[in-house]
Amino acid sequence: MSIIREKLSSNKIKERIVWAMMLFFLVFISVVIISYFLLPDGFLKNKNPAQNWNPSNNTLILTLQIFLYNLISVIVIFLASLFSSKKKDEKNYLSVGYTVFYTLISINAIVLGTWSFSVESIAVSLLDRIVNLFDLLHKAALWEMLGQLLITCALAQISIVKSSGLNTIKSNFKEMKLEKSEKIILVTGIIFMLIGAIVESVAINNIYICY
Repeated sequence: MSIIREKLSSNKIKERIVWAMMLFFLVFISVVIISYFLLPDGFLKNKNPAQNWNPSNNTLILTLQIFLYNLISVIVIFLASLFSSKKKDEKNYLSVGYTVFYTLISINAIVLGTWSFSVESIAVSLLDRIVNLFDLLHKAALWEMLGQLLITCALAQISIVKSSGLNTIKSNFKEMKLEKSEKIILVTGIIFMLIGAIVESVAINNIYICY
């Protein structure tokens, strides 16, 4: 566990991304499999009040709806990234943004594992659920989650409240800055989420056309 904390808090953004991505696939697929076998179908369906919205028939408007909804998670990740902590024997502070990100993808994994989607569709086998995740032309989940991952990694060192044991260091927003590479990754993450919103809006409208 210490090696993971070390890599996620690395000063090298490439290292943060590689390790965050490996942990992402491990956590996500594991939770999908576990929830598939242990939880009932539709376990999280309609549990989120924010999902009770009427999607537009206009693909452009629907894309905007989905994109703005997904940006809520980005805001939460950003706010969490303002806080970080480390153990006494650790060199760098670990962003709380990672905790939020992996919580979000665990929820997404349960939704997939229990087929708890708000839009009605025919449930498929466990293998198809995992394989279809990589169908980037028709499935938005991986675009959106990788977008969140890139954003989380880009913001991993912006914390203004750093804690280590009983010691807390506070700084102001003026000291918060991103390296050029982090800015590029941040923008890339947002683009990924926009692509995901486009893919999802097209998929949703196609489902409604079929029905």
